[in-house]
Amino acid sequence: MNFYVSHLTDCKVPVQNTSIPRHLDVLLEILLREEKEENEPGPCLEYLLQHKLLDLLATLACAETPPGMRTICLAFLRKFLGRSKYPLLHHTSIYAPIQRLVTLCNGNPPSPIEVEEVQFLLTICFLVCKYPHVTNIINDAPIAQTASNVVKKDNERTEIQKVTYIPTRRRNNSNPLFEPLDTQAVTLVNPNLFDKEQKKLLRSSRTFNVAAQYDLSRRSNESISSRDESVSSSPLAQKSVCDSPSIDTKSSEQGEEKNERDSSGNKIDEHLQNLRDLRLDTDCNIYDDTSYVAGNNPSLKSPKMPEKSKCLLLDALMSYLNSADNMVRIRACEGIMVLASLDDPSFAQTVARSELSSIISSRLENLFNAIPAHVDYLEIYNVDVTWGLDSPLWTKEKKFPGCRQVAAFFMWFDYCDQLMREAQMEFAETLARTIRVMFFERIVTPALADHHVILITALIAKCLKEMSSSILCTEVSYWLVGQERDPDIPNVWTSPVLHRLIENCFSDSNDLTIETLKLFEEAIDKRNEHILHCLLLIYLSTRMYYDNTAADSAIASWSDEEDEREKEKKGSLDLSYEQSHSRTLAPSNIHRVINCFLSLIPRYLQTDSDANNYEKYMPIWERQYSSVLSDCALMAWPLEAVMVDDSASSDSRPEADHGSGRFYMGPFLSMLFDKISNMPRQTYEVNVGITGLISRLALLPHPYLHEFLLNPLLPLIPGTKSLFSCLQKVVKQLVSEIPKTPESKAMLTERRQRLLDDCLQEEEKGNLLYESAIVTEDFCKDLAAIAYVKYHHSV
Repeated sequence: MNFYVSHLTDCKVPVQNTSIPRHLDVLLEILLREEKEENEPGPCLEYLLQHKLLDLLATLACAETPPGMRTICLAFLRKFLGRSKYPLLHHTSIYAPIQRLVTLCNGNPPSPIEVEEVQFLLTICFLVCKYPHVTNIINDAPIAQTASNVVKKDNERTEIQKVTYIPTRRRNNSNPLFEPLDTQAVTLVNPNLFDKEQKKLLRSSRTFNVAAQYDLSRRSNESISSRDESVSSSPLAQKSVCDSPSIDTKSSEQGEEKNERDSSGNKIDEHLQNLRDLRLDTDCNIYDDTSYVAGNNPSLKSPKMPEKSKCLLLDALMSYLNSADNMVRIRACEGIMVLASLDDPSFAQTVARSELSSIISSRLENLFNAIPAHVDYLEIYNVDVTWGLDSPLWTKEKKFPGCRQVAAFFMWFDYCDQLMREAQMEFAETLARTIRVMFFERIVTPALADHHVILITALIAKCLKEMSSSILCTEVSYWLVGQERDPDIPNVWTSPVLHRLIENCFSDSNDLTIETLKLFEEAIDKRNEHILHCLLLIYLSTRMYYDNTAADSAIASWSDEEDEREKEKKGSLDLSYEQSHSRTLAPSNIHRVINCFLSLIPRYLQTDSDANNYEKYMPIWERQYSSVLSDCALMAWPLEAVMVDDSASSDSRPEADHGSGRFYMGPFLSMLFDKISNMPRQTYEVNVGITGLISRLALLPHPYLHEFLLNPLLPLIPGTKSLFSCLQKVVKQLVSEIPKTPESKAMLTERRQRLLDDCLQEEEKGNLLYESAIVTEDFCKDLAAIAYVKYHHSV
């Protein structure tokens, strides 16, 4: 400190050429060695806290004098606070300079030392996470000050003067280094500024506004060091006077005069005038040599301008999210994730109300728009990245044209997803809602109708596949199928996105159809209750497809058998019996169900050597069904498929009269059944996609969906399509067309082998028939295997 107050100091010498870094290293070593030797804070640490030595370092870092001092100061504080075993951040002499340095860390525009700045910010974030009781310190929220905050003890003033006041010092205008220290000296010239009479007048003032203005005037004439002891712990209160480079003296005076006229007498007026006379003409501006900081940080221009987030640390980290340095950007993301996950309700509200959600969503939109239109959509599914530093191959090497832009988008999407998983509920919901509105609805929805729709669909399908946050999945489900849970009316669409996707499935482009089916498949695999409800279950849960007027000999419903068991069980009053398995999923006529699917394809169209060998399909469906049961365990689905208008329920629900209404399966199932019926005229890839999607639906353990898809013996009301009836229609077309070709049996066998070997030729009409026959055969075996796997789990 004596070195800095010397008149002979040359402030233009780079700090690396001075002994300052070495002295700070020695100081750090002394402090850390003292912690190892002592079980409680030692005299060196106490001296550092009592005499506010860090405040001088912060002042020099703000002035960037000598050049490079800011980097040295940030590194010293980062090492000192990060390695100390004591929680120091709550001390005024620690957090006051820390707040000033956090305000200086601004990534807009890019800083040449942004690596050091973001490492410093990240260290503060981890300290806040380690010591949650200091969370309020990083909140830039003003705290009401009382008269007791104004009182200063004489011994404190004496100690501060011993360190910071040089009475023989004269101002040296040629050396900007001395400006903050010179300001300190001048403001301590009148030590009797706050005598007992003025304190008594302050306490007797009638309104709080006068006291606040009085306090503001006093603080504007105090030194940086002495001010820290007299003001409250509010960051805004400490920053607004000497840490702000552009205090408007005139406007402040006008505000004071107005308050004086409103609520004070002549005595208060006289004392406030004396305070204004004592004020420095040049204000308390320590940023004379660093005016670029204020110019680039709007929050520093006016101390009265309220900040939207009221969080210094969060604002500083957000400024680095668009940094060109990937390391800096990732470190800023880590810090934001730490702050967003803090278990502090008031701070969580601050984060939720900040601009963080809109900034993150805007970056997601920009990265999405930066993806070139010529990217091969087939390469999208091979991109495997995360938001951290473990994806260098995709960011540094060109796997395919445009891969870097695609990788950058999915890395940021992965960060959004992980942030919503780690953050507090209030901010996670805000961010998910913002992404749905600003990205999915405003950007993606119109893109589903433009000429790059295939690439767009593939990108969104990949997003659905990588999504793991339940909160984000809920918002995406609202975008996909709408927020209403009522069934659609035929030919009336309530969800524009679902309408567009279903229309795309009937497009002339096979590629678009395939990618749209993949998107639906990923949506089904999310096991989101809202998606499944709106796509399927709302139409089937009424069981209006069931014909309860059929003759008893024609009824083969599994649930009717269960109804008899339930009646017998209730009649016997056997309360010890508790049903845990669904008889709808495990009927007694399971072999008849399996034979219906296996016997659907005639012998002369079957290409598998063992026509009835469906057991080889069972292991893969067994593993998938176990996963589905785990995912759907909390869905609260019914156990059995029963008529909703049984007994007294029909009196309260007259609309449940199934004989008077027409069953509508919904637009999604209608599209699937139409695509199944058209299999002989569709390509092999489309047929594989449509059958794979229906197989995933058939795996779901919902009793109504199960019997509608997997019960060929179910009596249906006239005019109702079923999966089995659609397959019968397909087989009928194949039987009438394929035998017309000579040696059709041999050609079917050859075609199957070529499909297995993945050596397809140019598609022809005859090949489409053969391929559809092969897909239909395998699909029937899949359905038989799924039915038996579900039966096996339910017995």
